[in-house]
Amino acid sequence: MVASNGRMVFLLFVALLCANSRSQNAPASAQEHSNAPVFHAQTQLVLVDVIARDLKTGLPLQDLKREDFRVFDNKRLVPIATFDSTARFNLRPIALWFVVICNERGKGERGEIASGWFSGKESLFRPALAELEKNDRAGVAHWCDNGEANLDLHPTEDHDAVISKLTETLQPIDFEYTSAQGRQGELTLQRLLRIILDETHRTDPQPLPVVLFLHSDTTGMPRHEADVLLDELLETSGFAFGIKDAAAADYPHGRFFGEQSSVLHYIATQTGGEYYSIPPEKYRETLKSILLQLHSRYELGFKPPKIDGKRHKLRVELAGTAAERRTSTRLRYRPEYIPTQK
Repeated sequence: MVASNGRMVFLLFVALLCANSRSQNAPASAQEHSNAPVFHAQTQLVLVDVIARDLKTGLPLQDLKREDFRVFDNKRLVPIATFDSTARFNLRPIALWFVVICNERGKGERGEIASGWFSGKESLFRPALAELEKNDRAGVAHWCDNGEANLDLHPTEDHDAVISKLTETLQPIDFEYTSAQGRQGELTLQRLLRIILDETHRTDPQPLPVVLFLHSDTTGMPRHEADVLLDELLETSGFAFGIKDAAAADYPHGRFFGEQSSVLHYIATQTGGEYYSIPPEKYRETLKSILLQLHSRYELGFKPPKIDGKRHKLRVELAGTAAERRTSTRLRYRPEYIPTQK
């Protein structure tokens, strides 16, 4: 059977509220504190981004059509109002962000288990950037535990400049780490992602933001803060992916006493992306695979049956002959949303 427990990603049909305005609102609601983050649909049309992959070949499927999909809202079949795919040439261009934490040498081993693993290996990503399409762009951003957050290079078509800036950003710095700065680092990561979202909102036409964390996935964060941040990312239909060096230690993924461990992994999987543990010789191959998935995605639009402000479960599955022929297909998409009036 086709897997239907993947991750679901939505984008809004019209411009949404700036992410910064969210951070100034009242404390998160009970819905935002729940285990499963949700999407607040503020228009009559919800678009669902779906990545379809053949588990036998590992490759995304690129020949599916509108009639090959079915969408369910709270187990109720809803008509697909709009359909876009690579074949129709209607998908938005990508803004790929390489996101790292400072290579904080003063942490000793801590520096090595974060983004420091990638220092000196940045050029291994360069060949994969050739897979970006004509209107796609790539940029570099970083945050530090000392409160520093910066867009080091705004999205550009100059791939050599991207690798050069990433190399510069990952140069080791002297840093004396204290436990208090761990919390500061969490808040700085949140601020950096909101800066990236602000950049997305300001760009016309608005690209699809794709955050690629180069990090060993050791960062934690209070779960409710992670969910609010996740909602903001999804309001732009954004994806997150991550890469950790296979030689770095593995850390548990889960919620412990309200704290979301490996929060970068959590954000990636909840947006329909993935977090990869790979050796350096597979950096190129993995980034190429990520870009291929994004370029092969489908966008299914439907009108919510009710604008009731309540949690709605969504399911996407293959239909008809596609379901019969594509038994090894896995669909990744976002599982829930909340339709509310603006």
